[in-house]
Amino acid sequence: MQKMYSRTNPAPFGASENSNVIPAPQIEEALRESVRQNACHIRHEPENNSQFVSDVNSLVQRVAGVSLDQLDDAIVDLRQLRDFLHSEGERIQSEISGYLQLNHIAIGSTKSIVDNIVQWKKAAHSTARAPERGDFVGSALPPPPPSPTTTKDA
Repeated sequence: MQKMYSRTNPAPFGASENSNVIPAPQIEEALRESVRQNACHIRHEPENNSQFVSDVNSLVQRVAGVSLDQLDDAIVDLRQLRDFLHSEGERIQSEISGYLQLNHIAIGSTKSIVDNIVQWKKAAHSTARAPERGDFVGSALPPPPPSPTTTKDA
């Protein structure tokens, strides 16, 4: 029948199910602290520069990896939502088309019924006036012609 898509990541946008994920404020603070500590060592120890660069690169890669994973999850969710909305739009258009056809059929049937009722009322009205003309009330037939014997006698 209808496929419902649930979010692949039901956690809020900032949260994640991955236990290795560090929230952005903590990452920023860790990066600042690392820069402060290593800046002091760089001034005193020039051979420690490569270690500092390596640490910063590692931290940046961890931050970028987490962000890219979250973006990939969001993209997958959005694609699934787009597909679901597209299929629902087609289903709703089909249902509306069916309702329109049913509506046209109902209008035609109603017009036919109204026309028949009008004709019945006219027929009933004409039979109700029959006594004024001297016709038999229950008869829809015209009065019989005068008999030939009555015209010869008169």
